[in-house]
Amino acid sequence: MLAIALACCFVPAGCSHGSYAAGTQAFTPPSKAAKESARTGMDAIPPPSKNLYLAVRNETSWQNPFISVESNMLQVRVYLPDLNSSQIDRGGLTRSMNARKQEFSIRLRNLPDALSAVPQGSWPYGRVVAVAEGYETKQDRAQIRRNMEATIQTLNDLGVVVDEWNQSGQPPLH
Repeated sequence: MLAIALACCFVPAGCSHGSYAAGTQAFTPPSKAAKESARTGMDAIPPPSKNLYLAVRNETSWQNPFISVESNMLQVRVYLPDLNSSQIDRGGLTRSMNARKQEFSIRLRNLPDALSAVPQGSWPYGRVVAVAEGYETKQDRAQIRRNMEATIQTLNDLGVVVDEWNQSGQPPLH
């Protein structure tokens, strides 16, 4: 269901040796109308609960959307909600979190649509997203930092709290 809703947001995930212009095209900010529409759709998600998300100390335990900012795209990871209400084997072999994991690549201008398509049950900490710089080479460092700033600005415009993590997937010391 999420994959269908996000089909228009996908970008090819192959190797790319594009120029700086190609990287800036991928990081064109979303339109004001797209941000307003997404913000309206995300109003049903409650404000973030600091006592829940500040307790998470590693990337593999983070259950809200997680965004890795690359030099030419955003990598988004989402865990779909567990629709089985039974507590039996929750998180175990037959109901693994990894089975509910969805990962996709998008352009910055598609971020509002992508986040508004994420089901409400995929936001257990409230309207907060973890954001980390992707892995880069020395020549990508400046571009990734610019992209990181543009991504954080877009998330702020959407009313989403940003929890910035470092490259090793560790949260900052809060």
